[in-house]
Amino acid sequence: MTQNRKIVKLSKESQLNALIRNKRAQDFTVLYYSLWDSYSESLLKEVDTWAKKDGDETLYTITSWDLPHAFMAFRATEVPFLVYTYKGRVRKEGYLPKIYDFFNRQKKSGRKNRAF
Repeated sequence: MTQNRKIVKLSKESQLNALIRNKRAQDFTVLYYSLWDSYSESLLKEVDTWAKKDGDETLYTITSWDLPHAFMAFRATEVPFLVYTYKGRVRKEGYLPKIYDFFNRQKKSGRKNRAF
């Protein structure tokens, strides 16, 4: 049985704070975006395609309208902005082509599918 990836929209800062507190125990990915940004809109279409593929990852999304103060948690100064953790290490990416690469990376045989 295949399992699709999930996209979860965070609507409260307490949800983001809970993720940040557990960063050493749980890997996560957060996408910051704006409702009025054309780059964010096109990226969200790409994210929808990514979510339909097989995998067990969860992507948490945060909009600048719903949680403007949450952008300060990782010093996000632009949108779209991607934050992901792996084994407790936080990685941040604001360069749009690299964000697209994150969602389009190919699985390599014999290795875990990680961007690190």
